[in-house]
Amino acid sequence: MTKLLIIAIDGPAGSGKSTTAKALARRLAYNYLDTGALYRAMAWKMLMEEIDLNRASDVEQCCESLEIRLSLLGKATEVFVDGADVTPFLRRPEVTKAASVISALPCVRKKLLSIQRTIGEKGGIVAEGRDIGTVVFPGAEFKFFLDADISVRGNRRYQDLESAGVSSDPETTTKTVSARDLKDSSRLCAPLKRADDATLIDSTLLSAEEVVELMFQQIAPAIAPQ
Repeated sequence: MTKLLIIAIDGPAGSGKSTTAKALARRLAYNYLDTGALYRAMAWKMLMEEIDLNRASDVEQCCESLEIRLSLLGKATEVFVDGADVTPFLRRPEVTKAASVISALPCVRKKLLSIQRTIGEKGGIVAEGRDIGTVVFPGAEFKFFLDADISVRGNRRYQDLESAGVSSDPETTTKTVSARDLKDSSRLCAPLKRADDATLIDSTLLSAEEVVELMFQQIAPAIAPQ
């Protein structure tokens, strides 16, 4: 029987993590885990309860009482908070901004780390985020770190926002992405960085299909029938 693997994909905003992770999961017939959705779900709940995100004690109390459940449907991740499906609300700009704030807090990361590891304990999963290969699944059989030029990543994020009906402009979006890079890489708790054993893929000049193919070529020998 072929072992079910854990595939970890990390990288900064706009590097193509979500798109390639979904496509790779579909190709492998694995589940796709959008770890960012967990942080967004927690942020959504805190916004709904009007919690001051700068008050660590209030955030920690919310973490303790919050119930988050994920439904992995192949290439999709549905998120339920206290029994309610909040998936449609997770890409709103205010939720994204709040998620960036709370993601640096140890109490938040501790709460979500346990959830993520429980989901991945049986393998057969492609997980993407910013600390998957370094913190969440350090023992993952395959690790990839995606990156791209900042101008390319900014434009990709701008196009994502436009597709979602969110008004923006390329210059402003690129500045926002650059600021997020600095925040993610400099935080004390689980900073964004490439795992020592992760394969670096520069997606600047590559299509999503080409990135997936590069990943699959590395993984294929490990999933081939023995």
